[in-house]
Amino acid sequence: MAGKSRATAGVVAKPPTAKRFGKGRAVTDRPIRVLVATLPALWSEVLARLLERERDLHVVGRAHNEHQLLEEVSTHHPHVILFDYEALGADSEGIIARLRRAAPSTRTLVFASGSGDETTISVLRAGALGLVAKQLGYPALLAALRAVAAGELWAQRRVAAQALDQLVPSTFQRQKLPSHLTKREREVVEGVGSGLRNQEIAHSLGISERTVKSHLNNIFSKTRVSSRFALSLWSRGEAKRKR
Repeated sequence: MAGKSRATAGVVAKPPTAKRFGKGRAVTDRPIRVLVATLPALWSEVLARLLERERDLHVVGRAHNEHQLLEEVSTHHPHVILFDYEALGADSEGIIARLRRAAPSTRTLVFASGSGDETTISVLRAGALGLVAKQLGYPALLAALRAVAAGELWAQRRVAAQALDQLVPSTFQRQKLPSHLTKREREVVEGVGSGLRNQEIAHSLGISERTVKSHLNNIFSKTRVSSRFALSLWSRGEAKRKR
């Protein structure tokens, strides 16, 4: 049975913007629920204890195989699964895809020894929202975790764009963005489709980050798209349609 600990745990190649306190920790309205999936057990416990120290993170459980993962996800409904690409066997992409089907609202962040284009595209296509290289260290892992929890892709922008292009389904290519979106809302959608974070969209349009968030809320309401990732796919489908 997976070990339980009251621990914590988190488009785009830089840390996301967040309110900070102390040693660079982010302040959020509620803790991010994290499930740690890695081996060996000692490393899993050490990682969970490290994440416990972050006030905006809460580790709800640990898993060492797919069966435990599915059980823990069903029981604890984590916001993010921190998934060790090398530790859980050869079928990592298959496990990620099955987790995505079983719990669509739970996001997966992969951490791996190798972060080449092929591996990154492979895990994104399987349903993960990002991949962070183990050699980058703990601060990068925290930044990626928080970004993925916020619904952002975490990957080199060029690689993320390639993965998104491969993921755009035909319905998104055929379907136009609603005509009742304002010019500014369309500009925000284009920014999301280009992999920009809210801060970057705000800077490019000369508006505040709060205004970007307000536009996004209106866009989600008008389009009935439920996530930033789906909006990215829709935006890229619109771009393909115009070519």
